[in-house]
Amino acid sequence: MIAWVGRRVWRAVRTVIRVAKETHDEQVSMWESLLSANRAVPQTTTGPLRWVNSLDGYRLVGSHLPAQDQSQTGS
Repeated sequence: MIAWVGRRVWRAVRTVIRVAKETHDEQVSMWESLLSANRAVPQTTTGPLRWVNSLDGYRLVGSHLPAQDQSQTGS
């Protein structure tokens, strides 16, 4: 009787361990795909805005406003 209970408990423990491992692997896969998708930024330098690689990933730099000519400002 004790051996039977031990086998049932061991089978349940193995199932819990297997499910936890599968869940962990799925989470790792999700985060890897999410992080790789966020880093897939097109590197175009046409126009006033461009993507620059930084420690936090790519960021957009530049200005979307046209440059002002100093002769037209009246200064």
